[in-house]
Amino acid sequence: MSTPTTALPAPPLAPAQRDLPAALLRIARAVEAETEALYRRKDAGYTDTGPALRALAFRVLELGFTVAEEGGLDCREVEAAVARVYELPDYGAHDPRRTLPGTVG
Repeated sequence: MSTPTTALPAPPLAPAQRDLPAALLRIARAVEAETEALYRRKDAGYTDTGPALRALAFRVLELGFTVAEEGGLDCREVEAAVARVYELPDYGAHDPRRTLPGTVG
């Protein structure tokens, strides 16, 4: 088996690398588009928006700490806090609530 002698070209820059402020604005607009009507309904006194807001929040948090981990941050404390707030079941040895410093697991 031979080893290639030429290096592969680097992939092109991602859109967020080319224009980070624009990427952040797209994310903010996407969240706003999904939540704006829910906020208005909640502010008008309706109490049926909680489940949708909590589900959207969970997804945004989950995506956020996943992106942050890929960016090199240790997000176990965030994951553990989200798991506690959402009362998620213990998911074994990889549960961040078990692997934080000072916890028993």
